[in-house]
Amino acid sequence: MKKILMVEDEFMVAKRLKRFIEHAFNGQKIELHTLTNLDDAHDYLAEHIIDLLFLDLNLQGRDGFELLKQKLCESFHTIIVSANSDRAIEAFDIGVLDFVAKPFTQVRIQKAVNRYQQQFNGACKYLTYKYLGKVKLLPVAEILYIKADGHYSNVVTKASESSLGHSICHDKNLDKILMLFNTDFIRIHRSFALPLVNIQSLISEEGSKYYVQLLSGERLPVGRTRLKQLRAKIGSTKGCDLAK
Repeated sequence: MKKILMVEDEFMVAKRLKRFIEHAFNGQKIELHTLTNLDDAHDYLAEHIIDLLFLDLNLQGRDGFELLKQKLCESFHTIIVSANSDRAIEAFDIGVLDFVAKPFTQVRIQKAVNRYQQQFNGACKYLTYKYLGKVKLLPVAEILYIKADGHYSNVVTKASESSLGHSICHDKNLDKILMLFNTDFIRIHRSFALPLVNIQSLISEEGSKYYVQLLSGERLPVGRTRLKQLRAKIGSTKGCDLAK
């Protein structure tokens, strides 16, 4: 079930937007919560995990970006719905998924929801992250592997190809990040995931321990419950020898 928060202070607009959102998800199970001001939205996000935020920019005289900039790298996507269309570039610069200008139509809300859903079907070519107070775009092709770190993730890049450093701390957890990518990414361990193209071989060692050897020379552990799927994936895409 997708958990959605809508922050809109005009009653009739909120009612219409709620109806359009529900229709756009076309019978899928969603939990849609509506708030009218930034303080309540901030408190709600401090206590609840959501998947998608619909946010107005003019909320009782306050700027919706106040909320967005504080919560920018948390594990949800944001769609701005605002009459301030001149701020669209600013919105995209800080990493929103879409900007819907008021007055909006069902067709336009459907397009925004489709864009959100495509993020979970491998449409994402860049990973957005925050660095020194600015939003950066990391090409997915530059990712070597991702390591879970509690509620966060360490995204390890191909250092020879990236000027961004060898490791990037990301505020999305590993599960959330993997939802953005296509099936070329595989979870090999509860703490590790990576693109299949980065794997050179699968190695077996004494004690039923398994590792993947990366093209970079690094080794990552393979969880026993992940082994069968990994063998099948590697066998169907690569010509390397598999550990028996």
